[in-house]
Amino acid sequence: MKKIFLVFGLMLVTSFIYSQGLTTNASYIKATHSDDYEATLKKHALEEWQDDYTMVVYEINLQADALVELIDTFKSENTKIVYSAIKEWSIHGYENSNINKFGEIKTFGLSQLLKLHCDWTMVKYEYDNQVKAKNSF
Repeated sequence: MKKIFLVFGLMLVTSFIYSQGLTTNASYIKATHSDDYEATLKKHALEEWQDDYTMVVYEINLQADALVELIDTFKSENTKIVYSAIKEWSIHGYENSNINKFGEIKTFGLSQLLKLHCDWTMVKYEYDNQVKAKNSF
């Protein structure tokens, strides 16, 4: 019974935190890259959650935070890993476009990656797991 209350409490706290508005990362992306923010993060969150605006904000926050964390942890020797993760976790219909855009990237940074249509939480998850496995042997 305690576990149920703990899980419920964590869900309540998490939803309260994210329902308050955009995180620092999401707010920064919206303010500095508004066109790409609208065309990717916001667009796909709205497609996923329609008029459940609490979940739209939550999704935007998750995606923005994952994207920024990916950029912060990326190392150039892991380019093939991140490329594979982006291919794997491209949003349906954007696979070819993402591959082409990734090939044109000169610097692994926010303004370039934000143009890609990906599930950034899954790209980051895949990247982290593959890098950890690569470094374990």
